[in-house]
Amino acid sequence: WLDFLHWRERFTGVIQNEFGAVGLDARLVAGDTRVEAIDGGCVCCSLADSLRPGLERLLADRPAEQFILETTGLANPENVLESLGELDDLVLPGLVVTVLAAVELCRRPHLLEEWDLLRAQAERADVLVVNKADAVPADALPGVLERVAAVNGRGLLLTARQGTTAFASLDAFYNTWLDRRDRVRMPSRRPSLRPLGQKPPTHAADGYVSRTVSWDRPVSREAIVAVLAGCGPGLCRAKGLVFVHGEGACVVQYAAGRLSFDPAPELLPDEEGYGHLVLIGIGLRP
Repeated sequence: WLDFLHWRERFTGVIQNEFGAVGLDARLVAGDTRVEAIDGGCVCCSLADSLRPGLERLLADRPAEQFILETTGLANPENVLESLGELDDLVLPGLVVTVLAAVELCRRPHLLEEWDLLRAQAERADVLVVNKADAVPADALPGVLERVAAVNGRGLLLTARQGTTAFASLDAFYNTWLDRRDRVRMPSRRPSLRPLGQKPPTHAADGYVSRTVSWDRPVSREAIVAVLAGCGPGLCRAKGLVFVHGEGACVVQYAAGRLSFDPAPELLPDEEGYGHLVLIGIGLRP
């Protein structure tokens, strides 16, 4: 998406927020793109204090038409949009894009009904991207898309395969949105009426925590698998840059029951030892 925008000379800054003490995604995105990283928490909980300095640095560093705020997978768009009102002297909110894991929605068909936070993310999305659609059986994908559309039938629904989607469709949708006068009708801008005293769902209420495992020497794949298994059934996500025996620096990612090892785009600095792995979940075992 960033390449798509830059090829059209629509320069974009990125603020990358991660739920954990060690940032990975910002390092993978960085290159020609100016990236500000906010680690250690979720912007929907502490937006004004953490986001403003990063935005000011981006604005001072180079001109950009727009900024992408990539939140953690545990952020509630409703809370983020509400907090962005404190930054209206710098930016105006754009589209809300929610990325959903096709594998997880296929494996757990009722997940959107059972997990309030995920449902809130889908309901408030102007664009819904069902990611890794190529990783689920072809005959199961229509059912996944149908369940997503049942939660939010007004947003643009896209699928992503091998990390790419119909960027031209997304771009056209965005340009149409810019011209609209009735933006309040978009899913992200609809008024939310809740019973008195009820707050929007958050990851804190669900009990999500993050932990970091570090190594002072190269490790084997088997050792990494053992760490993940030792976390218990509450493990939802793991990601990090780790030196693996015989392979060098690898990007290690775990989500929806899938573990991957990919060559890192660059070697880790010496001061970072031999890598870190951030674990995210509920009730993680020591």
